[in-house]
Amino acid sequence: MATVDETVLEGIFAVAKPACTSSGDVLLKLQATFASSSTFAPLLRAQPERARQTDERVFKMGHGGTLDPLASSILIVGIGRGTKHLQKYLTCTKTYQTVVVFGASTDTYDCTGTIDERAGHQHVTEELVEQHLAQFRGKINQMPPIYSALKINGVKACDYAREGKELPRALESREMDVEDCTLLEWYPGGRHEFNILNDDSLSQAPAARLRLTVSSGFYVRSFAHDLGRACASRSHMASLTRTRQANYAIDGATGSSDLFSAITYADLDAGEDVWGAKLRPQLEAWVAANPTAIGHVNGRDRDVRRKLEEEKKLRPKQRFRGGWVADTKQGRIKQQGGKGKGSEKPDANNTTPIEPSGHATANQHVEGL
Repeated sequence: MATVDETVLEGIFAVAKPACTSSGDVLLKLQATFASSSTFAPLLRAQPERARQTDERVFKMGHGGTLDPLASSILIVGIGRGTKHLQKYLTCTKTYQTVVVFGASTDTYDCTGTIDERAGHQHVTEELVEQHLAQFRGKINQMPPIYSALKINGVKACDYAREGKELPRALESREMDVEDCTLLEWYPGGRHEFNILNDDSLSQAPAARLRLTVSSGFYVRSFAHDLGRACASRSHMASLTRTRQANYAIDGATGSSDLFSAITYADLDAGEDVWGAKLRPQLEAWVAANPTAIGHVNGRDRDVRRKLEEEKKLRPKQRFRGGWVADTKQGRIKQQGGKGKGSEKPDANNTTPIEPSGHATANQHVEGL
């Protein structure tokens, strides 16, 4: 029986992705960290060779949805058989914390863009924002930002925008479900550090930190943009953190025994004793809940397949025109006058006619007649 150390660990887990780091970069760091580890050594020995396997991509690994590079967020990761289960994490609910700064909007709806509109912010108060949050709860219609990965005629909308081209057709609003929309903290003008745009006119602009639990496809940037307009001002998103996705959450945001805690870059840098102790119980639970299908070959149980092979060997051969029936299907087709795969094409110069009745002509020999 295999020891605990020889258990093949695979499945689903989560990483706390730092801001300004791409999802692909996270996978490369995990590959480099896990490649020489004892935790994943059994998986390394057990996994089949892959055509795309390289020194940088040792394991079969993927992530459950691309995130804005700006966001510091939960990133769902699948390793080994877990990659086949990632699809369901694209449609689950997610929880975010975001900071919205009032007084100006940008073309990207966040602090990475260029200011395109300004408006007064002196009238925007904590009470006013609380009042207008009600319209963003429940089922709402949301217009996605132009700077998004939504495709029009096979091209991302953001690519049209970056090239200065008009969209072939306007983006359509989509119905979203907002389970939670809560104001967590209010920042009066001049008392926060979220003037990421370094714009003098925003030095005294207020800001708000909010928590959102939303359905798949929700754009927090669009929410930040729309909130400013609802308050008769303009606004943009200054920061974004996805704190929970499905049953995975960042440290400090779990708050429930049903949630798994994400491993952090600090865990990965601290060594296997740290990240291994955090990750192993999660993957052991996943493997137990998703046992490997064993004992099947080409859809048949190994014992059944072996029995069929033995019966085939004992089965008496049949006669066919003075010989034996061929063992393979292609051989039997040729025996009966058909053309199997790889048969030579008929000679184009051979014009020997075939009688309409189907009988052979005088110069043809038909075996068995």
